Parts: sequence; structure tokens; C-alpha cells
Amino acid sequence: MRQEMMMAPLDCSSQALMVNNHKRINYKFFVNSSDPATVNLAFDPETFQLVIPPEAPHPAWAKLSYNRCPNCPLAESCEYCPSALGIAQFLPKFEHRVSHEKTVVEVETAQRSIVAKTTFQSAMASLIGLVCATSGCPLTRFLRPMARFHMPFAEEQETLYRSFSSWLLMSYVQGKMRGSTACVTLDGLKQAYQELSVMNSCLAERLRAGVKRDAALNAVIILDLFAQIAPDNIDGGFEDILDAFKVEDGSLAH
Repeated sequence: MRQEMMMAPLDCSSQALMVNNHKRINYKFFVNSSDPATVNLAFDPETFQLVIPPEAPHPAWAKLSYNRCPNCPLAESCEYCPSALGIAQFLPKFEHRVSHEKTVVEVETAQRSIVAKTTFQSAMASLIGLVCATSGCPLTRFLRPMARFHMPFAEEQETLYRSFSSWLLMSYVQGKMRGSTACVTLDGLKQAYQELSVMNSCLAERLRAGVKRDAALNAVIILDLFAQIAPDNIDGGFEDILDAFKVEDGSLAH
């Protein structure tokens, strides 16, 4: 049975206006010879929370009360779902896109540019995952340390490797700061992913009101597969990630 998170209702803090020192990540979707669909995202330089421009769309399906997640810890005073509001910035550009339609995507960060030939569902899974992790949603906050070092188009094993590593390092550093000698475990991460899977289901239902085709919906399904695989690996001996540690003689690196 899923363990409920014991959290007091959280206020939904207002987004700051965009200023020049914000960190930025840009996505460009190319299809044939048409102009690329561009998504420019800005993030607070300290917290790496997504900054939503005041002129961005605020559709009815992004309201917190619309198909609200049953495990949402936000206070009733928060008018909009943070993840939905973040996605609403760019969703109209992709409302007619089909999941398996091919696209070339260029992702620009301060450190690198990454280009991939992929499908709209895979590219949008990367984009939506970044937006949800940085949106301010309490259920996705545990993913924000990874989002700071965004690596788009990651496959299953890479995602598990980065997620487990990030959680364990964060737990170790927090323990050191508190002077704790307690054993670092993945138990909290398992629960966080279970809560995230609930959120993904509700988010997909929200998006049905904002799209006419299925690319964005299937993108959320892809993200939810990762959310379900992580707890299975924690319980099942890390079967999907174990061979990442193997070296020449078949033993595990140490």
C-alpha cells in the first residue's frame, strides 16, 4: 500500500519577473523546412526554479482545482498547479503533434548544445520532465538537483543512474551538515517516485484538455514509466542498472 506523505499544506509562492541573470535552457524543434518551434526557459540562478513570464498563458486546465492530484500538498490558496502552468507556456505549439512524428531537436544550455533526431513524444518527455522538476511542485522537488545539470534524451539506465546517485549524494551531504551518522538509503526516493507516479496520472488527464493530438500525453506516459521503474529496481536488486558497474573481468568496479 502506498505510504502517504505527511506534509502540511504549502503556499504557492509567486514567480519573480525575468531578469538578465537567470539561467536559460532553450529547446528548438525542427520539422522539414518550416521554422523551428522554440521553447525558451528561464530559471532562478539560486534555486533553479522555473520562472514563468507574467504574459504566459494561464488556461483553466492549469488551475489547481482542475483534476487536482489526490496527494497534492499545496494550500487551497494556490490558484494554479505549478507543473501545469509551466507546461502551458509552450503546449499550444505542440497541440497538433503526433507521438511518433519525427523531429530534430536542439537543446542549448550554458555548458553545451545537444542535437538529437527523435520523435515528438521522446523530445517532449525530456522537455516536460525538466519543466515539472523545476516548476515548484512539491512532488517533483526531489528531481531539481538533476535538473540543474539537465541532460536531455536520457534513456532508462542513465536516468536511474543519475537519479539514484543524486539522491544518495544529497542524503549524504545533508547528513554531514546535521552531524548525522545514519545510514544513507533509497527508501525516501522510492516513496518520492511512488508519489510522482500519482501526479503523472493526473497531469496526463489535465493535458487532455489542452491538446488535440497525443504527443504531449505520451510524453507524460514515458516519464511515468521511469517513475515506476525506479521503485521496482530499489526493491528488485537494481537489475536494470547493475551492469553499469561491471569492469573487464566481470566484477563490479570499486
